[in-house]
Amino acid sequence: MTKEEITSELRSLLQAQKQLKLDIDTIGAETRFDQIGFDSLSILDFMYEVEDRFGAFPEMAELVNMQKVSDLIDYLKAHARS
Repeated sequence: MTKEEITSELRSLLQAQKQLKLDIDTIGAETRFDQIGFDSLSILDFMYEVEDRFGAFPEMAELVNMQKVSDLIDYLKAHARS
């Protein structure tokens, strides 16, 4: 998958999130997850949805180090099923 395809799919998944603090149109690659409104529980719920869609779930250490949307996009570019 291309970065653009991954970004589009992530945007769709984010639109379904109830805890969003930001307008979906303002969320970009450099947006930090804490700015979006995720807490430790809701980010896991979101990541399970990401796993269902992309077939990839980062190890906990990798997930903890992901600060921005671009970190997740890069991870999925390298690990997502086609």
